[in-house]
Amino acid sequence: MRNVLNILWNDLKRRSKSPLAVILIMLIPIVLTLIVGLVFGRSGGVSMPRVKMLVVDNDAGLLGNLLRQSLQHDSLAVLLEVEVVEGERGRELMEKGKASALLEIPEGFTEDFLNRRPAELRILKNPSETFKPVIAEEVVNTLATILNGGGSIFSRSIAQARVMFDAGGWPSGSEVTGLLDGARGGIALVRDYISDPLITLKEETVVPADEKESTGEANIFSYVLPGSMMIGLLFISELVLRDIVREKQAGTLYRILAAPLEASQVVAGKILSTFAVTLISCLVLLLISAVGFRMDLGRPVPLAVHLLGTIFMCTGVITLCYGFIDNERAADAVMSILIILMALFGGSMVPFEQLGSGLQKVGRFSPVYWASDGFKKIFMTGAGLGELRAHLTVLYGVALATVFPGALLLDRRVRKGR
Repeated sequence: MRNVLNILWNDLKRRSKSPLAVILIMLIPIVLTLIVGLVFGRSGGVSMPRVKMLVVDNDAGLLGNLLRQSLQHDSLAVLLEVEVVEGERGRELMEKGKASALLEIPEGFTEDFLNRRPAELRILKNPSETFKPVIAEEVVNTLATILNGGGSIFSRSIAQARVMFDAGGWPSGSEVTGLLDGARGGIALVRDYISDPLITLKEETVVPADEKESTGEANIFSYVLPGSMMIGLLFISELVLRDIVREKQAGTLYRILAAPLEASQVVAGKILSTFAVTLISCLVLLLISAVGFRMDLGRPVPLAVHLLGTIFMCTGVITLCYGFIDNERAADAVMSILIILMALFGGSMVPFEQLGSGLQKVGRFSPVYWASDGFKKIFMTGAGLGELRAHLTVLYGVALATVFPGALLLDRRVRKGR
């Protein structure tokens, strides 16, 4: 046992003198988590910035003013930031990328509408943006549809009103009565859509039972970090255990075996070194997350048991893989692909909930899923050991089923010098 610990200590000292490779891999989950957190906001709610929309009103008539006011209504204020500009100023701002869309209301728009002549609203979209211009376009399309429908339903009343206004002066009482009688049919048609609705929507948020004890708001980092962290931990385990292949190719492994050491002791020391470096890296990642991302790491005991199972699983899987790999070229070709596939199906690259039902069934065969999902439950709901029973069974089961066969395969390769 002393020889195994000496190998472990020497490996740790060597890693501490050149930690750059491990640090670079550790940056992967930190950067990914930080990017996603900055995009979606710390609380986990998707914060959609308002769409900046410019309006040029060349009509300056009744309908153009109505359209402008509709866009600036309180119901749309949470979605649109409307700025009315003059003439070419709108196009200048669009060319500078200062807005998502520009609406141009043409000259004579009100006149064309009242006379039932075709009129055209023009909207210019910012090509450097993807979703915001589409939102602005759909809002304008909706308002145009409402105007078209209203114009068709009240066409006769609009024509009567137009005649009265063109005549000048104030309309007589009989003319107003006739106008209202003509509009009565259209009002009856749309009355049910503009009056108090029979059906209303009451909004309520229901908190799952296993989340009711969780205090504070959900932290998006708690949702993102577990998956991205698993990618980093697997690559760190692979990097450390690769030493046994690298040293065998360089001949240093056989010089180590020339000392009074057994091959099994060397293999055990390398596996223990892999476990230790991966564990230290995980602890550093969690410390950074707690301090930098202000994450709640959950209960200490479930976190410790799940963390050790995760590191044990990573070490075991990588050990078994290297039991079949005898050179660094093969490691380059196989290990990265294997880790990426495990992470992909386990929900580290794409949220597991967004995978199709078929891929979710496959993903449950990846130990990465059980590791990352367990961390999510601990971070987000404060899960205890009882709620993690299935996760821990899979993690420790996979670890035991891989680390010992992998160690035996490595021991055989080291003994035979292959």
